[in-house]
Amino acid sequence: MILDMNGNLTTTVHKVCISNFTKDRFLSVSITGLRWTDNFNFASCFDSKQEALEFAERPYVHEFIDDVLEQYIWTDTRELVYENN
Repeated sequence: MILDMNGNLTTTVHKVCISNFTKDRFLSVSITGLRWTDNFNFASCFDSKQEALEFAERPYVHEFIDDVLEQYIWTDTRELVYENN
């Protein structure tokens, strides 16, 4: 979901992002490296579930995430990609 300057929905993008367990922080890649952000607009998005999983398994990403319980959510609905069973 992308918002314009007035907060109105302008388009829907079906991608995947990595969030923490409570979905209030999102993994972001910036010039200075990885960080958690509370601003969804700065979240790193991936075109597929597989791409997000492969990114999270990279050693430096895995080390950064450490013991944070992460989950994968769709960017347009913010629903979980993988339901907790």
